Amino acid sequence: MKRILSAVILILVTATASLFSQPQLDKAKELVKQKRFTEAITICQAYLQSNQKDEKAWLLLANAFQQIGMLDSAENAAKKVVQLDDEMLEGYTVLARVQLEKKNVQGAYATAKAGLKLIGKKQPKYPPLLVVLGQTLLAIDSADAALVAASEAKELDPKNATAYEVIGDAYVQQKVAPMAISSYEKSLEIDSLQPRVLYKLANAYTKEKQYTEAARVYNRILALDPNNEVSRLELARLYYRAKQWANCAATLKDYFTKEKNPPKDIQSMYLEALLRARQYKEAAQVGQAFLQKEPNSPLAYRAIANGFFNEKKFAQAIESFKKVDTLEFEDYRWLGASYQQLKKDSLAALTWEEGLKDSTQALNIRSSYIDKVAATWMGLRSYERAAEFYQKRIQLDSNAVSAYINLAQCRMQQERFEKAVFALKTAIAKNPKVPSAYTSLGFCYFQMKDFDTGADEFKKAIKVIDTAETKYKVELAESYRMIGLSVMVKKKTTEEESIKKWEEAISYLKKSLKYKEDIAQTHLNLGKCYQNLNALDVLNTSRREEAIKEYKRTLQLDPKNEDAKKALKDLQ
Repeated sequence: MKRILSAVILILVTATASLFSQPQLDKAKELVKQKRFTEAITICQAYLQSNQKDEKAWLLLANAFQQIGMLDSAENAAKKVVQLDDEMLEGYTVLARVQLEKKNVQGAYATAKAGLKLIGKKQPKYPPLLVVLGQTLLAIDSADAALVAASEAKELDPKNATAYEVIGDAYVQQKVAPMAISSYEKSLEIDSLQPRVLYKLANAYTKEKQYTEAARVYNRILALDPNNEVSRLELARLYYRAKQWANCAATLKDYFTKEKNPPKDIQSMYLEALLRARQYKEAAQVGQAFLQKEPNSPLAYRAIANGFFNEKKFAQAIESFKKVDTLEFEDYRWLGASYQQLKKDSLAALTWEEGLKDSTQALNIRSSYIDKVAATWMGLRSYERAAEFYQKRIQLDSNAVSAYINLAQCRMQQERFEKAVFALKTAIAKNPKVPSAYTSLGFCYFQMKDFDTGADEFKKAIKVIDTAETKYKVELAESYRMIGLSVMVKKKTTEEESIKKWEEAISYLKKSLKYKEDIAQTHLNLGKCYQNLNALDVLNTSRREEAIKEYKRTLQLDPKNEDAKKALKDLQ
């Protein structure tokens, strides 16, 4: 009777202890959910002192130890779970996971297989254990077997995010990137807060050179963990490879505000990104700092030089560019512009010529700088040098009408009129709608004393302009002035023909003044017309007054015009 009573008392005491201990275990579970693992461990250990055979408490303790990286303690706790209940699949799962994390792949594989053997043939397998098995198979490069295990887990539990992750990892090993990407995306649909899977997805996109998508994923990682500097640097490198300089610089800006001693390669990447993004002020500041580590860095001097140019300190910019041992196309570009700003045009042209030796630049950029070099030499009256570059421009683009016209201008200055005519006729053949081609050709014929043919070209210019008078006022003024001149130089034998000639010339010259009134030569020619009419009819004083008025206007516009002075003196 006493023994029976003692047994009953023992059972009651044990039940009471368990009843009072259960809230402790519930609290530990809640702490694990809150990721307060150290506190959960303390409570579990206290609970297990009086409940050493509670396999669920050991399981909770194993999970908590694993989360804080105490893998030996986690393994011991997981083994205790299996000892207490050799049919508890959660225990095998945690034990295999911890062994895998400890790089004990064979042990993890054996544990997973042992747990799965406990499941009856007609029973569904345990998805978490299948997932761990898949992870161990991946660790021994058995991607096919891993894919089978993870796919089975996915079929049993379609909401198992880790199963899709393992499938993605298997496809990565098999080098089937599109399927890996799809699997990682599916895993993230189930649980979007997985930095590890996001990182894998970003890598997969990067290997496929889908840089925009990879950048989108890295930004998701940083949104979850703004202090993830590894991902920040990967994102910056991604932008750098994609030549998205502004994005690269913006990504690294936060890194550099925190990192006081960044590695040289990262500092170099940031400096180049700022420079390429044309953030010259910031680039110059970073360049000055970079010189502390790399005293002869071409990149640093390049950034400093661009900073000076941006601040319009052209002399300092030139000196900094000279310290760059190997100049790039952009360096020649801004160095030449610095010389130009200092009125050293020949040095500017020579500098740009050096830059043009880089044949890798885009056609439109090369064309633009050939035009710039040619125009500079032309402005310096080095017409042969200018013509050489206009010919190079035509070689790049045989339809560059403006280059033909400018080449003709050079030839006219050299009095090589036949070559000028050929260039202008070629320009017109390629585009018959360009008024300046006709006016240039008209001037060329006038230089050759072929006034009638020249006048015909000016008339063609007027016809081409048609109603676009506002846009082509200068061309219209020139055309009417030169047509008027062509009429003036015609020889007439009778007084009546001469009067008609001067009146016709006056009509053209007045039309010229309608479009541009401030040309001295037009007023001078108009004065001559009136003066000649006055000579034919001296009693008509109005012609004389008109002539005087035009000569006075000529001298207002050109005070040193000797022809106007003499004519005015004769009339007065």
